[in-house]
Amino acid sequence: MMKKYWDAMVKNKNVNHAVSEVIGVVLLLGIAISLFAVLNFFVTSFSFHESGPLVSLTGTIDKANTVINIKNDGGESLEGTTNIIITIGTTTYQRSIREILNHTDNVWKLFTSSTDINPDKWDFSETVQFSFKGIDITDKYIQARVVDPIKNTILLSIVFQQGLYE
Repeated sequence: MMKKYWDAMVKNKNVNHAVSEVIGVVLLLGIAISLFAVLNFFVTSFSFHESGPLVSLTGTIDKANTVINIKNDGGESLEGTTNIIITIGTTTYQRSIREILNHTDNVWKLFTSSTDINPDKWDFSETVQFSFKGIDITDKYIQARVVDPIKNTILLSIVFQQGLYE
């Protein structure tokens, strides 16, 4: 009886040529990790919001004439909701393009071309000018930013002068 039992066990061992359980688990784990890596690549490379407008802006400071100029050098026209923020020391001055177009004051101006096809937008070759006449900028920090609040993007951020925040 013992010999019969022994022969049956030996016979079963020789017939079992399948992949071992450990190798099977390792292969399944490798497949799962590979699938998660591919999924992670696609999810992280997907943009969840639209990018801001493609535009080229140039900022200059003219201390002799006490003005800061920001010129649209090309790209898309900027909507009236676009904000321009000038910081001098700890004081911040902010206007939207719409406010600059609708208000006439001596601080903010938009210089347009003679044939302005989009009177409610900031187009190519147009310049926004901020006058800091009467403001002492000696040794003060001066920065200009242009922000698109709809797309929540900064279109321009430039530091004209390093200095104190006072």
